[in-house]
Amino acid sequence: MDYIVDERFNQLIDEVAEKFLKKENGDLITVIHHNDADGICSASILKAMLEGINANFELICVEKVYPAVIEKIHDDREGIFIYTDLGGLASHIIEKYTGDNSVSFIIDHHPAKMTDGDKVYILDPELAGVSGDIFISASALNYLFARRVWPEIENYAYIALLGAVGDYHDRYGGVLGFDRYVLNEAVRMGQVTIRLEGVRERYYIKKFGEYADSVARRLTILGAVGYLERGYRDGVEVCFNGFNDRILSKVEKLEKMKEEKFRSEIERLMSGGMNETEHIQWFSVEDRFDPMGVKTIGEFCQLIKDMSFMKPTKYLIGFQHIPPVIPDLGRIDWKGVKVSGRTPSSLERMILNGKMPGLDILIPKASQIVGGYADATHKIAAATVIDMGREEEFIQAMEEVLRDEGAEAG
Repeated sequence: MDYIVDERFNQLIDEVAEKFLKKENGDLITVIHHNDADGICSASILKAMLEGINANFELICVEKVYPAVIEKIHDDREGIFIYTDLGGLASHIIEKYTGDNSVSFIIDHHPAKMTDGDKVYILDPELAGVSGDIFISASALNYLFARRVWPEIENYAYIALLGAVGDYHDRYGGVLGFDRYVLNEAVRMGQVTIRLEGVRERYYIKKFGEYADSVARRLTILGAVGYLERGYRDGVEVCFNGFNDRILSKVEKLEKMKEEKFRSEIERLMSGGMNETEHIQWFSVEDRFDPMGVKTIGEFCQLIKDMSFMKPTKYLIGFQHIPPVIPDLGRIDWKGVKVSGRTPSSLERMILNGKMPGLDILIPKASQIVGGYADATHKIAAATVIDMGREEEFIQAMEEVLRDEGAEAG
């Protein structure tokens, strides 16, 4: 990693890996991961590492972390907990539910909050001044962590690259920073070939015989659209063994369902289903996306944010009801709503130029006002969960934060 000069961050990785090795003593290790391509690839990297060191472990896939979920996870388990691709802003809640005989690690690339005690250890680039939105995906972060624990993880560098591409870290023409280090590792190991298409790089994964973006797209379909039928487990299998006919058939079925539901919702919004305030355009799909997971509301917002019926300088907020059952945990006694925020391209440029506040500021502050639980937040894409029935209150809170931040009139 010689070409990446960031001693503070590299030291943080070393420290957290050392703490993990000291704590690992044969107890159960519970990995809690997100359900998109980056989360699935993160889980796969940790799975390979834990199998490599002969650890006893289980994987639990969740879409969001909030008190009811965290309590359920820790209720009947002890040992080591690893939250990955989520949990950074929920560190204090995780600390609260981590028992005296347990320890939790958070390996996340979203903004995070530090804790003071010795129950929770956080590995997050944002705490070291490195952008997790641009320079390092959760998969790359897990790869760097795993490399300290089990050097043979280099045989799976291509998985980390898949996660980075799945999180759109190649959107500026190619992956950058620590994601690029992972790419170079995969190239060195003969796993990946870089090909140029105009000014854009694409990464050909030899194991799959196709490009990383195509593979990552299917992983997210499995994990997000197929969440309630545990499609993320197929996604982990794919990372190691590739696609088979059964999984490809499932992807095709899930993709068709998503397209139908998305098309129907676009028609509804174009027929007057969009609500507006001074700076915000918002809508709720309620339960109309069932049985798809709540990750899909973010995908839908990403799809429509630049369509002709959208206002190019207004923030886009979508709401989706959270199902009461989490496949790996069972029923959760809480009625919640997933909130996803995106920014049309014109507004995105204003945010990146410092003329308007980013969603990484607006979503957590508005969420706090209504008693929600923000976690995965970036400048131009962010999410939180709130109590069902407080959607309009959240929009009002967001407008209040915008006024406090000195936002221009919409």
